[in-house]
Amino acid sequence: MNKILANCISLGIGLGAIGVAVPVQAAPFFTGLGFLPGGSFSRSFAHGVSADGSVVVGESSSVNSPTEAFRWTQGTGMVGLGFLPGGGPSANLNAGSNALGISADGSVVVGYSNIPNVNGGYGGYEAFRWTQATGMVGLGDLPGGIFDSKATGVSADGSVVVGNGTGFYGTAFRWTQATGMVGLGYLPGGGYYAASSATGVSANGSVVVGNSTSANGIEVLGWQEAFRWTQGTGMVGLGDLPGGNFWSSAQNVSADGSVVVGQSSGAYGYEAFRWTQGTGMIGLGSLPGGLFVSAATGVSADGSVIVGYSVGGEVFVWNSTQGMRSLREILTNDYGLDLTGWGALSYAGNPQVSADGLTIVGQGWNPNGNLEAWIARLNPQNNPSVPEPSSILGLGLFSLVGFLIKKWS
Repeated sequence: MNKILANCISLGIGLGAIGVAVPVQAAPFFTGLGFLPGGSFSRSFAHGVSADGSVVVGESSSVNSPTEAFRWTQGTGMVGLGFLPGGGPSANLNAGSNALGISADGSVVVGYSNIPNVNGGYGGYEAFRWTQATGMVGLGDLPGGIFDSKATGVSADGSVVVGNGTGFYGTAFRWTQATGMVGLGYLPGGGYYAASSATGVSANGSVVVGNSTSANGIEVLGWQEAFRWTQGTGMVGLGDLPGGNFWSSAQNVSADGSVVVGQSSGAYGYEAFRWTQGTGMIGLGSLPGGLFVSAATGVSADGSVIVGYSVGGEVFVWNSTQGMRSLREILTNDYGLDLTGWGALSYAGNPQVSADGLTIVGQGWNPNGNLEAWIARLNPQNNPSVPEPSSILGLGLFSLVGFLIKKWS
């Protein structure tokens, strides 16, 4: 046998056995992200996280405004992103900016900012796209109605932005540099007060999810049904869970657009769901200990890890192996972390998860009684849906050995 080949086999067996030679994953942790400086009160919310969990975006009180969009990294801490020109506390009563979405590498942030001199001088909101080079750039609004638009999600490379504009009533939009803001319409049969809103977008920007009025939702005045949109199919309703009044809302989508998550009315109440073309809408249950309620708000790139909130404002983590588990219990019971003093971890917000399924962000009541954005890191060993780097390495090495054996035999 070739000597190089023999050495490769020895190396593969040795590294596969000990499972090392890759960067060690960060130990599990939980920490508050703090606040922007100078606010008259302390409050912050985390609304988005980059693919590897290193960049977080959201909103915080600050010296500039009751609400200012921020971008956070371990190195910089929380940095305010400012406002669109003329925005901020002096513009109108709707003061502030908010970051809701982030690109995979964390370089592009989207959200909305207040602006003056629209809607008869009362002001309004405008969707924005932010980069370090350009700062905050307004994306405009759909024609018709009052001026009001908000960006809620962005593709992995930052080139496609989705959200909702005004139009005649609220209308989901998809924006690119080439096309500008394009309305996606509504599901059929929504009636005179038709409205829609986009809440998530796939990695390449081709699949958009959200909710719309529809003929199915007539029990509650046409509002609302989860949808999935592509250029080829247009807006397609996803139905709802069996039982209860008809109502559903899509909140997020996997990288390839095949897995949609959200909340639906069902036989037991409002319940988190996971949807695929093959399975349809499947309820994920609820955490024990009170009213049956849950909502799925974030999903990993491959659709295997889902996060959201459930009874008592507690954050849940779901995978197909372990089902729905409390994030607090994972952090305290599995990892031994100390969350003493922290109240509900999902107050008035939508927890999000990184593309790799290991970093979760949200906001909750901190030990001082303030609403504070937080970040939590999971361990792949306690999350079977996420492959461990050592396993990937071992498989890769043995695949290489197999290839060499075939080549030299």
